Amino acid sequence: MQYKMSPEEYFRKLIELYFFAREPKYYNPNIFRGRSSSISSELEDLTALFIALNNPNSCNYFTDQPIKLEGTTTKYPDIVVQNNDISGTIENLVDTKADTGWNREGMLNFCEEWEKTIEAAKGKATTFSNGKTKKTHKGIFSNNLHYHVVVATEVNSGKKILEDYEKIKKQCKNVSLYILSSGIHPNNYEFSQNEILDKLVIKHIEFDRLMSHIINA
Repeated sequence: MQYKMSPEEYFRKLIELYFFAREPKYYNPNIFRGRSSSISSELEDLTALFIALNNPNSCNYFTDQPIKLEGTTTKYPDIVVQNNDISGTIENLVDTKADTGWNREGMLNFCEEWEKTIEAAKGKATTFSNGKTKKTHKGIFSNNLHYHVVVATEVNSGKKILEDYEKIKKQCKNVSLYILSSGIHPNNYEFSQNEILDKLVIKHIEFDRLMSHIINA
């Protein structure tokens, strides 16, 4: 697949985000961070940019959108991909994670819960708002609605991540799990940014699988 923004560029920007997160937001020679600031919102925006640049379909992308799904509490998909058509069809929702170190029990249960949620949402209307203008947007969930869980690296993601990856492929029709890299975590303190990028094992087939699903939804 030909990319306007390549997987290598995606990871170059992600590595930059991690390095910037180690610094205070406002410079002062006497201020030092103990822990890095969270990059979760920046990762959402970066992934939305990657998809938008490489998706030939006319779509709008809404990050960190609270969306009411009928029969459930409000959900917060990281990226809502809405077609620029009359009905505002939503065919793809994306969840971005740097790794899954927060979920040592694995991703299967997480994806199975979303499997039920997505199935229930198909064909239903929804509304959500633009966080900048507060304008209300209307949309309808496609009968082919799909939830994409994009994990940047399998490093620090627990031993079950690869096992769950195979199970989710077989058991879930509405949810897909993607693991974009291995080898070394993009947030590494031993190496320079360029060295980290060189040592990363980028899984191009996972990028291709993600974009093919979104483009051909």
